[in-house]
Amino acid sequence: MATVDPVTPAILQYIDHGAYPDSETVASTALDTPSLTNLLQELRAAQDSVKNDIRTLSKSTAPDIDTWITRAKALQTDILHSRDTARAIVAEHESGKDLKAAVEDAGSKVRLLEKEVRFEEALAATLEQIRYANGVLNGVRDYAVQGDVVKALERLETAQESIDGLEGVKETRACGLLYDRVTQLRDDLAETAKGCWHDLIEVSQEGRSVVIKKESGKGEMTCIGLDALVAAAQKLEIFDDLVQKLSKDVERAVLRPRLMVNEVGHVAKITASDAKLSCSEMSEDVSHISLFHDLETIIDFFATHLPTSISGPISIHLIPALSTRLEEYWLEPAVPVDITEMPSFQDTLNSVQQLANHIDKCGWHGSKHLHDWVASAPRNWLTKRREAVLGDVRNLVFTGLRQTTVVERVETQMVSKDDHDALGGGVGAEVGDDEDWGTEWAEPEEEKVGDERQPVGAPLAGDEDGEDEGDAWGWGDGEEGETSRPDASHHQQPQQPVNVNGTAPAAAKPAERAITLRETFTVTAIPTGVLTILQTIISDAETLAGPAYSNAASTAGIAPAVARALYTLPTLALAIYRATAPTAYGGANAGNMLVYNDASHLSSLLREWQQSSTSTAQQLRLDGDVKALELFAKRAYSAEMDSQRTILHDLLSSTNGFANVNTPPFKAESESAVEQTVDRLREVHTQWKGVLSEGALLQSLGALLAGVMSKVISEVEELGDIGAEESHQLRILMDTISSVKDLFAKQGGDGGQDMTFVYCPNWLKFQYLAEILESSLVDIRFLWNEGELSLEFDAEEVVELIAGLFAESDLRRRAIAEIRRGGRR
Repeated sequence: MATVDPVTPAILQYIDHGAYPDSETVASTALDTPSLTNLLQELRAAQDSVKNDIRTLSKSTAPDIDTWITRAKALQTDILHSRDTARAIVAEHESGKDLKAAVEDAGSKVRLLEKEVRFEEALAATLEQIRYANGVLNGVRDYAVQGDVVKALERLETAQESIDGLEGVKETRACGLLYDRVTQLRDDLAETAKGCWHDLIEVSQEGRSVVIKKESGKGEMTCIGLDALVAAAQKLEIFDDLVQKLSKDVERAVLRPRLMVNEVGHVAKITASDAKLSCSEMSEDVSHISLFHDLETIIDFFATHLPTSISGPISIHLIPALSTRLEEYWLEPAVPVDITEMPSFQDTLNSVQQLANHIDKCGWHGSKHLHDWVASAPRNWLTKRREAVLGDVRNLVFTGLRQTTVVERVETQMVSKDDHDALGGGVGAEVGDDEDWGTEWAEPEEEKVGDERQPVGAPLAGDEDGEDEGDAWGWGDGEEGETSRPDASHHQQPQQPVNVNGTAPAAAKPAERAITLRETFTVTAIPTGVLTILQTIISDAETLAGPAYSNAASTAGIAPAVARALYTLPTLALAIYRATAPTAYGGANAGNMLVYNDASHLSSLLREWQQSSTSTAQQLRLDGDVKALELFAKRAYSAEMDSQRTILHDLLSSTNGFANVNTPPFKAESESAVEQTVDRLREVHTQWKGVLSEGALLQSLGALLAGVMSKVISEVEELGDIGAEESHQLRILMDTISSVKDLFAKQGGDGGQDMTFVYCPNWLKFQYLAEILESSLVDIRFLWNEGELSLEFDAEEVVELIAGLFAESDLRRRAIAEIRRGGRR
């Protein structure tokens, strides 16, 4: 039995239906030749079957297919016809492009030709315009040669407009050449105009003259007037330069010579003719009347012969120059210092006012400066007077030091009998009569001012005002002295010194008597000189305020305005004195003390003058100035005292606090320091003796000595343990310092009276300290209980001294305990 081939049905199934075999066996069957042959036969059989089916189907549908074929052929024919029509349309379109391109090309050629035509026409017009402008410029040149600046300028403006109208060719060389030619011709016209200007207005520096013509033109030159020339110069933009140069030329040729006085005292004389102004002649007339007459002549000449288009602008430059030189050379020197010259100064002011009004009348500019100067005349006069006063005071301060004099101060005070005795039984004092002073004098309780006992006639240590002066006129910002700032304007009631034996004075009020105190001191010529200057100022103020000046027509405009202002000058004069005094007095011997004397004396003179000047009491107010002088005097005194204290302090600093005072080299240094200190005190006494009054001298030296002694006392008390040899050496050094007591001895009787304790407040304490250094415990206890030691030392000070001087013992403990109890037997 034949085997069934599974491959052929599977392939036919795929061809008919597109299905793949499901069996794995069919997919894995091998294709051999028999299989392929079988497959080929099956395929052919299938093909024949399909053809038979088609033939059968075709026979049944043949009529429909023929109709379709007929219609398809007709459609084919229409398609071919449409294709031919499309080709024809495309061909026609392509031919239209060519025609359009030809048209556009022809249009471009037409436009190019039109542009060429327009360019040729524009070029022709431009060339014609260039030719025209060049011809106009040739005309400008011809008119310029003829000197007709006006027509040449008109033609130049026409040429300028023509050249400016050359649009599109301004960057060409031709247009540039035209512009260069315009510029050159304009410059030439400017030079021609300047030449005409100088021909019309001739200013000669050598001849000091000015000539003004009506027209300019010589030979074939065209005549031109100033008005036309001004218009041309303004168009050429050279008018301002011409006016400025003319102003300077006129100033140098005419104004300056007239306003300057030569070395022989002559001035130029102004002469004016029909068209010429000259100042070549010289005159001896240097009066203000002649000057202002000539100035008005100058103004009238230019205002008359120059058109307003020139005279107005020239006045803007000329009048300020005239005003400046007039003020500098005539008006400022004319301001007087002496009031007797006030009427003539008022005449000068009237002349200045008339000149300013005349300038305004002519329609000129620049008169405001002159009007202002007249209005400020009172202030100018006061300024000059102030400068003169300050200069006089300044010169007086530097020259018045060469002359010194001794003045006496006399003062009557109520004093007690003990005060009279302290003055040495009437030395320097005068009692009103010879009555018996009585026997019931009670000694007043001692008053202390500034911790210093004040001697009769000595300057008192006053309280500082606590206020500095408001400006730089004062003494400066130096530190105030601690003590002994004298107040020359107040002399206190003289104080009763303590008894020599140390007993306290009684408390009962003593009887008093009037006593005249006299003391002399040295001053320079400055106080009286300053007072004279101030008195002159006030006298002038009273005179100006009086009817002789205030009602006079010649000075009514200035006298009342400055009379009251003069009362302010004394304050300024005194201020400049205080400002220059430190420098001027700096080189003088005892300069600060001279300042103190002069300032104090001047304040006294001012106070007396103010009290006696009843007529000016309402306006002469010098209280503030007097106080400022007194403060100035105090500061000068304090500065000198501080300086001397510093020197003495520095000298004593070499003692090294008196430590090891008996051991070389400290011993020699201490001795040298003490000796130099004593020498310095004597040197200061010598310097001040011829300057200060006796009372001020002794008080000042006493204050310095008190400072020295305070330093020594303080350093000795701080030493701690003091041996016997050191005590002895300290006593020697303290005795050396005490040797200056001869400076305070008041002469009279046998050998004079020692007044050191009066002027040196710690003198007794210093003496007691020297005694303690070489005293026994018994002596110290006696001085404490029976003497005056307790008046100068407190208990702890004495205890510390005992502890330092004596070794520990039962006697020392009892003495210390007794002193601390403060008991007296």
